[in-house]
Amino acid sequence: MRKSEQGYTLLFVLVTLTVLSVLAVATIGISLQSTRLTEIRETDIDVETSTQNDLDKAVAALQQIVVKTTGTSPTTSSQALFSNLNSAIVLPLKSIVPSVTVEVNETASNIRVKALDLTATVEKQKGDQPVIRKTYRQRVYLSAIPSFLYYTLGSDNQVIIKGAPFIEGNIFSRNPLKATATPYFKYNNENGTFTNTQALPYVAGQIRVFQEKNLPLLQCEDYLSCDRSIFDPKGSTDLASTKEALVPFDFNYALNDFLKLPVNTPITQITTSLKDSAIPQSVLTGPFLTALDTKRQMISPAPNTNNTITLTDDLVQETLEPLIINGNLTISSLNSVEQPLEIKRPLVVLGNLLVRGNVGFATTIYTTGTSRLDDANIQGLTSSTKQNTLILLSKGTLVINRVNKFSTPRTTTPDLNAFLYSDDDQINTIYSVGSTMNVRGGIFTKGKLEVNAYRGKLDLAENQFPANVRDLERLMIANKSADAEASRLRMAYDATVLKNPTSLLPLNRSVQMYVETPKRIQQQ
Repeated sequence: MRKSEQGYTLLFVLVTLTVLSVLAVATIGISLQSTRLTEIRETDIDVETSTQNDLDKAVAALQQIVVKTTGTSPTTSSQALFSNLNSAIVLPLKSIVPSVTVEVNETASNIRVKALDLTATVEKQKGDQPVIRKTYRQRVYLSAIPSFLYYTLGSDNQVIIKGAPFIEGNIFSRNPLKATATPYFKYNNENGTFTNTQALPYVAGQIRVFQEKNLPLLQCEDYLSCDRSIFDPKGSTDLASTKEALVPFDFNYALNDFLKLPVNTPITQITTSLKDSAIPQSVLTGPFLTALDTKRQMISPAPNTNNTITLTDDLVQETLEPLIINGNLTISSLNSVEQPLEIKRPLVVLGNLLVRGNVGFATTIYTTGTSRLDDANIQGLTSSTKQNTLILLSKGTLVINRVNKFSTPRTTTPDLNAFLYSDDDQINTIYSVGSTMNVRGGIFTKGKLEVNAYRGKLDLAENQFPANVRDLERLMIANKSADAEASRLRMAYDATVLKNPTSLLPLNRSVQMYVETPKRIQQQ
């Protein structure tokens, strides 16, 4: 009996040892497998990080190339980069980051925007681990389209809002946006004052101010507090600081490119350079511009016309070749709103521009002097196959004069369907107190831009106008409104401008870079 018990004990010990051995082997196997998986994961992370780092280096190197087109003394330009992408961008990047390939995506590119696909592949293997290989691709856009075409209202200096405009779209101000509840106006040559702190500026969009986050984004008058509360809460206003300064627009560079002149030609020598070129030139025999062919040509005014050419007939030839006016140009239309004077041809005015009456534009206009819109109703021409709006680029000041005294604001049909730019350093002022203005497009200025807007509904017959400005002030107070829809200045962004033929969009000397998020490319 005793021997039997000893046998069972021995068997139990052997079974126990066997089980413990199996468990030990399994534990060791699991531990080894876990260690292996950890090492593979570490390698995977290493490959991921290396790939991202390579793309980051390529983007940083590209930024160093692009930044040479900006500043007060740029050493290159958009035209120089775009005309030879291989030597200007592809080869330099390859020498800096050999592991990243750079390809120009022709499908996503045009003459104003170049799309580059950066591709980074990293492959690593440790010991007997499987090879880990990853490929990421990142799309980078280089744009020579002026930044102001993306804004409804803006200034490369400071935007000043006086009163309560109705704005749908983004605003850019290099300096803190200034706001006051007191718009400025004149009546019968007398200065008027009016304050309505209950009528808040309506902005449905983002206000981007080139300031650090800890610095003030606003400067205010009349309001109890100077923060987001000064904006109409129905407008969904996003007030934000931005570190991305708006790339300044080089007017002279864009004009020379448009005229196919050397880009460094001074604006004072453009006329001489054009006269020395091979383009056809002629002098009018009278003050009015008559029918022309579609070739690039320069027209000079007849003697004894105050150096001014007057256009009263349609220019419906859809051509990319500009008509150059060697003097001042007056576009004067007596047509009805339903059948406006139509202009579909690019114009370059080597002087001052005056537009009045009902005109439909589908073109780009450069003027080296001032630009005045004198009670002009400017429409876009959707029937045009090349462009559907007006892009007006003025070297001098921009003056918009409306004479629709205290009429009910037009809230459905724009008065001005255009993007307007002034390259003048002086302040540009827009008045919508007595008059009304409905803009579909944008207004941008190099100098300060001040908008004055009254919010109220006044319909007066001519014989009912007050005799003096003090009586008018009392009438404005009695008819003021806090309703955003009653604003006498309405502006809305028109994104279709970017769908126009890119050759008619102005070319900026400086290049802006837009970077997409890297995307993993699955290996076949």
